[in-house]
Amino acid sequence: MQPVSGLEIEVMLFVQAMLAGAVLFLVYDLLRVIRRIFVHGIIWVSIEDALYWIVSGFWMFLRICRVNDGIIRGYMIVACLVGAALYYAVFSRPVMRQIAKIIRYLKKQLKKVKNVATIRRDSRKATKSEKKNEC
Repeated sequence: MQPVSGLEIEVMLFVQAMLAGAVLFLVYDLLRVIRRIFVHGIIWVSIEDALYWIVSGFWMFLRICRVNDGIIRGYMIVACLVGAALYYAVFSRPVMRQIAKIIRYLKKQLKKVKNVATIRRDSRKATKSEKKNEC
């Protein structure tokens, strides 16, 4: 096997950065689907976004440190953006539909379990004659 040249390493880093961008967008799509199914207010959306960006930034920082000794190269940022854009253009809608189907199915199953596990009290209202008979 021949030794790997510098250019081959750079191309591999570019491809890895593109994949990282696609993975980050996939995770954000998952978050978007959860928001559509479990609707919540602007405060929670803001908290989720902040946590997403903190975790994403930390993950990218660790990847750059591990792969490139902490040197941020412009083409890696461009590759990450290109990977995210390609993912969005090609895969985002079909993936979101599939994730939504899975989450809706799980939500229905959880409701069934909840209904089985919940003890129900008699919800019918007592009539005046029944109330008199109780006394």
